[in-house]
Amino acid sequence: MSFFARALPSRLAGAGLAVALLVLIAGCSGSARAVGTPAVGTSAGVVLTSSTNTTQLQQGTSLTLTATVGVDPNSEGVTWVLSGLGTLTAMTKTSVLYTAPATGVVGTTTPTITATAIHDATETSTATMVVLGTPVIVAPILFPANVNSPYGAGLVVSGGKAPFVWAQGTGTLPPGITLGVTSTTSITSFSGTPTAAGTYTFQVKATDSNTPAIVSTVNVTIVVKAAAACLLEGQYALVYTGFDSNNMTVSAASLNVSATGTITGYHDFSTTTTPVAETLTGTCTTRISNNGLLTLTGTANSPRYDYAVTTALTRGRIQLDNGGDTQSGTGFFQKQDPTAFEQTALAGNFAFGTLGAQTDGTRLGLVGALAIDAGGTVTGHVDANGSSALTDAVLAGVLGAPDTNGRGTLTLTATATGGNQTFHFAYYIVNANRLLLVTTDAAPRMAGYMTRQTGTFDNTSLANPAILSLWGAAKVAAPKSVMTLARLSAANATTGAVVLHLDVASELTASFDENTGATNGTYAVGADGRATFGFGAGTSARHFVVYLDSAANGYVLEQGSAVGNSGILEPQAAGPFTSTVPGFFVSGTQYPEDVAPMVLMPSVSIANGVISASAGTGYFALDTATGRSIGTATITGSGQSLFVMYVVNPNRVVLFRTGALNRSATMDWLDAN
Repeated sequence: MSFFARALPSRLAGAGLAVALLVLIAGCSGSARAVGTPAVGTSAGVVLTSSTNTTQLQQGTSLTLTATVGVDPNSEGVTWVLSGLGTLTAMTKTSVLYTAPATGVVGTTTPTITATAIHDATETSTATMVVLGTPVIVAPILFPANVNSPYGAGLVVSGGKAPFVWAQGTGTLPPGITLGVTSTTSITSFSGTPTAAGTYTFQVKATDSNTPAIVSTVNVTIVVKAAAACLLEGQYALVYTGFDSNNMTVSAASLNVSATGTITGYHDFSTTTTPVAETLTGTCTTRISNNGLLTLTGTANSPRYDYAVTTALTRGRIQLDNGGDTQSGTGFFQKQDPTAFEQTALAGNFAFGTLGAQTDGTRLGLVGALAIDAGGTVTGHVDANGSSALTDAVLAGVLGAPDTNGRGTLTLTATATGGNQTFHFAYYIVNANRLLLVTTDAAPRMAGYMTRQTGTFDNTSLANPAILSLWGAAKVAAPKSVMTLARLSAANATTGAVVLHLDVASELTASFDENTGATNGTYAVGADGRATFGFGAGTSARHFVVYLDSAANGYVLEQGSAVGNSGILEPQAAGPFTSTVPGFFVSGTQYPEDVAPMVLMPSVSIANGVISASAGTGYFALDTATGRSIGTATITGSGQSLFVMYVVNPNRVVLFRTGALNRSATMDWLDAN
């Protein structure tokens, strides 16, 4: 299996889904389209074509766009709107001349031109121009190298006129690394196997074909570590969820990675047997680029994780590597701040959310708010679904002092009409504002997060759009996932009205890639950050509760959900959105609700409607107003699937793979920085 993707055993379909991209695009209302493709929407739409068969042009040059309206009984044509740099002239009802700015473009700029049918304003098509200006070498994303380990990285020039001539300037490359100076494209690379540790700085030049030629330079620094060193260095906390023979397992840990790659630490691991809490030893090794292997040894449990880390080397994703045919799981890790390893540093108000399963496999979520004093006394309130539901129940408890691993204990007792419920957690400190939680009981088994509340709360706390991710599964011998990705928008603080657009995949009812569309509802936010939502009426009504830690951010569950729907609400950055999300992303399955498919991909890019990774490719059409995309992806070891995707912010993209008839859905988070 490729180092760049780890897909665990799954009930995968033997053949991929035969879905053409144009069919996908036709189902995504309002999305941006490439020139020449059919319009998006249920009507015949608007088709745009270019006089140069491309939308890429040098600054100071022009091209003509032509619009054809599918249904235009009076031949009224279209109106034209430009967003971004450049000018539109010679506008008619069927064509327009776009001229790129003559100067001032550094690298590239991507203005858009939208044609709207006069006969029916709901029929639109948008073309994205790519204007090439003064060439600029994009600052490279570099990870440390290791002596005697293969290494590779690339450089890209933005703007300019091809072909390019690449060359090394001043400085010294690491011994064993060479620069691909013969390349004439906008991309070159340096690769090889370094032979000596150290820090090496050198200059790279790219000369374009303009007259006169323009030269772009960039200074590059590569750190080469010793052969045994790891990408990770310092103390990291992780949280993990997965399965052992279809039974949910949860874990959290602190790992202290030395400069030579040795590990000491502690973990809590809970499955159907007696929960484990024990010290760990191990090693951290690097494979290539930003990924490697964490080999951990405990007395009762010795997991081995593939890991991939983001560019700042402070957080990333893990996936179980030694589970065989019975165990599988994924998780998240983040560098810890040891200065927060004091009980007094945790005083204040927090929101929290955990999800998991009871002994019989029934899924449940637990969300709430806590006030912690300097001595560790806890008060608050909580909601839960599952077989023993709680509604705004009073909480009391104790938060124990953390140890040198940033680990402590949290005991919470909820006062309920049907009898009190007590939950025992271990917490691991990431920093004073963020903790990872895992239950230390055999049941229920849950894992999640606790984050500090900031600001004040009222109905204006949901004024901006937010992305909602819900995980759930049916109680059967082999779990059947029921998952939802949604966008909350149009919240009116005065009237309490709100709109929720949901995409649902339910393996339980064989309803896959089910777009439930927009639902009007009502909401209310309390001063403590507890918010309630209601959608629908009668037997079809759905009710949610959210505990906010800041505006449009918090933990959510669906009250009365038979599949234990619970999850996370995240604020969405302001649009408009584009089909390119700059950056280097690490992709991993978040909160798997079934034994498969789970995928870890260390290196992912999103550009021009294409998701690219060494072990997978996806194509999508994006709605510039909402950040919602639909597409199809093919991943090594995981087959082909439809997906719905939201751009949450420049550092987070949520991808919802909706599966096939004999495979569950999954939620993959793409993280950068």
